[in-house]
Amino acid sequence: MTEQVKLSVFYPHPPEKVWQALTDCRILNAWMMTNNFEARLGHKFKFESNSLPGIKTIIHCEVVELNKPKRLIYSWQDSVTGEPSLVIWTLTAVEGGTQLQLKHQRTGYATTVIPDRSEDLGQIGIRASLFLYEQPITRINQQMSEISSLQLATKDDLNSLVFHRNFQEEWDYRLNHKLLQALQNHC
Repeated sequence: MTEQVKLSVFYPHPPEKVWQALTDCRILNAWMMTNNFEARLGHKFKFESNSLPGIKTIIHCEVVELNKPKRLIYSWQDSVTGEPSLVIWTLTAVEGGTQLQLKHQRTGYATTVIPDRSEDLGQIGIRASLFLYEQPITRINQQMSEISSLQLATKDDLNSLVFHRNFQEEWDYRLNHKLLQALQNHC
């Protein structure tokens, strides 16, 4: 995995209030994008944006970890880069508020959630409620087989540049301005 975006922001609000801003679909609409998010493990949802005239971006997501009010992870597959990634939110109570950390990292793998199989795992002394099974994406390789290596290198370079620069700036703006405003107005 290659880490792409890592941000940490302090909010003068308790973790429960910040958690609400991350998990309430109405508040997410205010600072993020139109969505149908539910704070439920395994829930598949979409973010939708019309940030550029005539271009609709749809991001397919799935909640893969939920630990209220400390940690939220969901998969992220947007229609622009097509690269699968994970969005990892970590909330830490600190004096006077909450330190929120965001990691948005490409996985290069398709992530599948496997439901709790505790009864099987008890035999080997492991108890878990969620496993992430990652497998290489072969569909991309099949689609790219007809593209020359120069075109492929250019596409990868462009995706990397677009992903890192735009995502870093976009997340920074959303966390430092839009989420802060949503916390003050909606929570």
